[in-house]
Amino acid sequence: MEKEGIFDAEADDIDQDAKNSKFDFVPHDSTRKSKVDGDRSGLKLRACISCRLILTETQFYENGCGNCGFLQMDGDRRRTLDCTSANFSGLIAIMEPQKSWSARYNNLSDVIPGCYAISVTGVLPEFIRDEIDG
Repeated sequence: MEKEGIFDAEADDIDQDAKNSKFDFVPHDSTRKSKVDGDRSGLKLRACISCRLILTETQFYENGCGNCGFLQMDGDRRRTLDCTSANFSGLIAIMEPQKSWSARYNNLSDVIPGCYAISVTGVLPEFIRDEIDG
């Protein structure tokens, strides 16, 4: 006897191993790729070029960088894109920067708690560096 509702041909997939004639039941939802499974494009994560803090583009735009207020990103979309980079690698989460050996090792002992990139590709534009220098 077949239970009703266990298998829905439209919603689920069946994979057949041709050699052994075995079937693997794969729920359709599990075959979809999650946004966080290696695809960060939906999150629009960016890292501050100055301190390496990782936030979403919207968070940088709305609040600026919690470490680098001097960059004045909040409310300025162009400046937010100039001072952050989507091209970064590695991630370190720091809860207590002053006590963390990994924060000290990565020169992040004087930052706010958060997620930081190990390395960021990009440089601040010259006009922003000139503003900072004086």
